[in-house]
Amino acid sequence: MPIKVPPAVPASLSRASRKIQVKDGPNLEYFLTRARVLSLYREIQRTLKDIKDPRDRNDLQTWARSDFEHYRHEKNPDKIKSLISQGKHQFHALQTNLSLSSGIVPKNGKK
Repeated sequence: MPIKVPPAVPASLSRASRKIQVKDGPNLEYFLTRARVLSLYREIQRTLKDIKDPRDRNDLQTWARSDFEHYRHEKNPDKIKSLISQGKHQFHALQTNLSLSSGIVPKNGKK
């Protein structure tokens, strides 16, 4: 009767069974888009810190936060890119208005 020798590598550890399967989790594009959104939000908040009137500053911070919170769970990448573009446009308009009304110089050095 021949002696049965167990395999050196169990089937559960073989190369074929160790393939990593990526499910519908976040991908690189998700993280890049998330970074763009957070960067825009931080830039807006930094700019709003320069407003001298605390009530105006608080109102604008609340407004910006509510807009970001409203779309927090948006999943459509095209919609998110559109929202980022709209946010940048609104932010630049806000910077222009702030520089005209109170003399705050935007970060890019233009007045």
